[in-house]
Amino acid sequence: MVEYPVGATGATFQIIEALAAVERAGVTELAEELGRSKGSVHDHLATLEQLGYVVNEGGEYRLGLGFLELGTGVRRREKLYRVGRREVEQLASSSGETASLVVEEAGEAVFLYRNGHGADATLRDGSRVPLYACGAGKAILANRPPAAVGTALRGDVEGATDRTLVDEDELRRELQTVRDQGLAFDRGELDPDRRSVAAPVVDDDGRAAGAVAVSGPTDRMTGKRFEEDVPGLVLSSANAITVEFVN
Repeated sequence: MVEYPVGATGATFQIIEALAAVERAGVTELAEELGRSKGSVHDHLATLEQLGYVVNEGGEYRLGLGFLELGTGVRRREKLYRVGRREVEQLASSSGETASLVVEEAGEAVFLYRNGHGADATLRDGSRVPLYACGAGKAILANRPPAAVGTALRGDVEGATDRTLVDEDELRRELQTVRDQGLAFDRGELDPDRRSVAAPVVDDDGRAAGAVAVSGPTDRMTGKRFEEDVPGLVLSSANAITVEFVN
């Protein structure tokens, strides 16, 4: 078990994350899953319930809407979300696929906002994936200092699929191509059945503040549509958001 500087805080968030994964659960179920005593788990849940972050329904607990207020407040404070949301919605409409606004936090790609039909069930607003494992993440990495690549690949690196670039030299070559083209392509690197195209949103110094991406099933994201049509839409949206972001 991971040791945290403040063990009680770590335990609380382990319980929160466990509830988020199963939607609702009882004290015994959570205690067994986390390897903690029922008394400890119950005390954490009772505290969270009193604070409004957990709801007890007939002895089963679920996350409360207190998290909604926190999450939406955090997202509203992100300038990229404020200036890019409408453009992402238009991009989803014009492409007929799922459009995403992605930022980097703690070395990971965080999906700040997703819009469109047929979104893959594994990704949603707030989902986090390795920067090197998706088109948007590569678009961000390509416009960050070279040391960011080594940081992204630190620790136990595993590919999401057998196409994920986890070799540092190969990834650096790929990122040079991304810089040259202004576009990043994900050909089944995050999900073997989906492809994406992404472009960076840059600040005044040319550093990526985030990225815009369009993703869809491999059978639709193919040929000219994948290589030219969708990339043109993505570039146009990224440029429009960049103009708003730097002003």
